[in-house]
Amino acid sequence: MSHIRQLASQLKALGGAGLITMICALLTVTILALLVLFTLGESIPAFMNWTGASLTWENKWTAEQDKYGLYVLLTSSIMASIGALAISVPIGISAAIFIAEILPNWAKDIIKPLIELIGAMPSVLYGFIGLKVLVPLIQDLFDIYYGQTALTASIVLAIIVVPTIVSLSSEVISAVPIEYKEAALALGATKWQIIRHIVLPTAMPGIMASVILAFGRAIGETVAVVMVAGCSTELTKPFWNYLQPIYPMTAAIALGFGEAEIGGTAYHVYFAVGTILLAFAFLVNFLANLLMKKGGVRLRL
Repeated sequence: MSHIRQLASQLKALGGAGLITMICALLTVTILALLVLFTLGESIPAFMNWTGASLTWENKWTAEQDKYGLYVLLTSSIMASIGALAISVPIGISAAIFIAEILPNWAKDIIKPLIELIGAMPSVLYGFIGLKVLVPLIQDLFDIYYGQTALTASIVLAIIVVPTIVSLSSEVISAVPIEYKEAALALGATKWQIIRHIVLPTAMPGIMASVILAFGRAIGETVAVVMVAGCSTELTKPFWNYLQPIYPMTAAIALGFGEAEIGGTAYHVYFAVGTILLAFAFLVNFLANLLMKKGGVRLRL
């Protein structure tokens, strides 16, 4: 009751602006809740009929034959996302350290807006560049017939998520209290020793949060992945072969949902895949917020 009274007093103090803010917040939460409930409701038939002509764990996804092997989609999405992180994390964190700790302020004012601009570019442009540049390059480099592979998708996704890692990580690194660095400097530590033993351990929760958010961005990317992943409905063995075409969850929904009959098996299956993506999104945001809070406490100590 005390929290309700406190909220009521705050709204009264804010007047009409507070009421409008509360209505907008409630409307946002309501729309999100309805979206989640609708997606869950439409996906239940597919989950309930797991062993029938619906979702299975087979290595085959063919709507025409009612074969919906979730193994193909999940493995493809995880392969592309992990591959993207393997490329983007070292580059992104290194760039964040350089921007936050080495670059002069006048250069930061130029570089950071450019990075944010790159991050805001439509993903279809990355997909187009990947299709015209990376696909032929991978074909020639590995002497394979088909250049639209898991490796191609991983590289394109890495380029897309690097700005997320750089922007968030540089902000967290810059937030490390100057007193920590001055104390280490007074003890005779070098610039690199301060970065390695003071700055990075202190900022690590925030850096990890940026990596988790980048993973969420990668696993939810659609257009660029459709253009460069190859969209094979069956994976070869071993599954970790990055020179094979893959079929991530987002690509399956984008390519197949438009042809699904409303109320049919495929219709409910694609909603089930959307529910899995939604679960990934909630989990990613929950972990990122948890780490950011932990990092905020550490930075205030």
